[in-house]
Amino acid sequence: MRALRSGMGKPLTAMIARFIRGLKYSDLPARIRDPLGQSIIDTIGCGLLGSTTPYSKLVTGYVGSWQSAGEATVWGTQIKASAPFAAMANSAACHAWDFDDTVLPAILHPGSVAVPTAIAIAERSARPVNGKDLVTAMAAGYEVGNIIGTALGGKKFAADGFYVSVPTIFVAMATAAKLMRLDEEQLARALGLAATQAAGLYSATLAKRFNSPKAVLGGIFAADLAMRGLEASNDAIEAEYSGLLGTFSRSPAADVIPRDLGKFKFEIYHKFYPCIRSNHPTVDNVRLMLEENPDVTAAAIDRIVSHVDQLTIDYTFKTTSGGAQGVKTPGNALISLPYCVAAMVMDRELTLRQFTPAQVRRPAVQKFMRKIELVADRSIDRLPPTQRYRCRTEIHLKSGRVIRRSLAGPKGDPNNRLTQEEMHGKFVFNAAHAISETRATRLFAALATLDKSRNCAAIARLLRK
Repeated sequence: MRALRSGMGKPLTAMIARFIRGLKYSDLPARIRDPLGQSIIDTIGCGLLGSTTPYSKLVTGYVGSWQSAGEATVWGTQIKASAPFAAMANSAACHAWDFDDTVLPAILHPGSVAVPTAIAIAERSARPVNGKDLVTAMAAGYEVGNIIGTALGGKKFAADGFYVSVPTIFVAMATAAKLMRLDEEQLARALGLAATQAAGLYSATLAKRFNSPKAVLGGIFAADLAMRGLEASNDAIEAEYSGLLGTFSRSPAADVIPRDLGKFKFEIYHKFYPCIRSNHPTVDNVRLMLEENPDVTAAAIDRIVSHVDQLTIDYTFKTTSGGAQGVKTPGNALISLPYCVAAMVMDRELTLRQFTPAQVRRPAVQKFMRKIELVADRSIDRLPPTQRYRCRTEIHLKSGRVIRRSLAGPKGDPNNRLTQEEMHGKFVFNAAHAISETRATRLFAALATLDKSRNCAAIARLLRK
């Protein structure tokens, strides 16, 4: 509790409220604007793709059955619903394949929360919302979510057994509240209302995917109800008794908030593969090793050993059905590093095609998964959190030959970003599952110049079926 108490005398909730209220587009550093712009494009593509999944259709059908006010579009459909419910359905679609962005050091999936929140609030708004205001609101969401997640302990918070969706509600709340122009007193109460709803557990099931849409719903509720005057504490973040940091974290770092708030120290990571981000270093490294050694076949491999950080091991092997056994569903497989590596070896790719029930249950893949070993590399654990996506991998062949390779930053990392062509290709491929390729191309062009848009409601029209 020492780190928490060192910040106890500081009004952290008020600091965050003041930051959200005062943030301007010109305050956003260039190093954040470009990857954030990519995240907006990438998230919407992921959402259109996800809207075609049974999981997303289940949530959308549930939302549609409420017959709420038609304020905002449910992407890829002809359904309109009240803004909180439409945003929730769209968030479910964005995170359906675990193909959306990640932020460190807090370890969040902010795109699937900030983007559907912002677009739904803009569509509901009585006044036109321009592109710069939309981007600024999402930047506020990313920064607030990251700073609270970092104060909770970031990687240590996750390693202690808490899931990173706990701070994610603040991404939605800050994004919505910024667009709604709440004043500082309202923002402080909205932070309190978000804090009391913070939650989320980790699992290798679709329940894990429900954390983001629930955060969206709760975040918009917090902003809406604060605007309407609902009472809440004004010290919900820092309160020593029943405050967010002290309640959820075993090793909080409250001083991060006054020290780093507004400095945008986070890094945004995009995904080249549809699986949890911790799996990407080993999967990408194995892909490169196989490309460099095209003669190596699955039958020739005795075992694959990858040296990774401890959190990667925890995520995949401590999660029920997330390791090398009991992987039966696509939800299991998206978490399982052994499955992702086995599929890469067998198919020489890891795309959506590898995540169908039939592909997951292939006997050859299930057998090969047992050949994947993970070893904790303490040198990676000692690195800053933003450098955790790396590995050293060995492919041991039955002949006795060992192929070794290290990778610091798989495709999509800040030091290895997707090119404009790769981002465009991913977007059009994903979006064309729900809308025509022609409209997907128009939508990409509109999103690529979002900062010049005078009314973002036009984006929502392109997202309808």
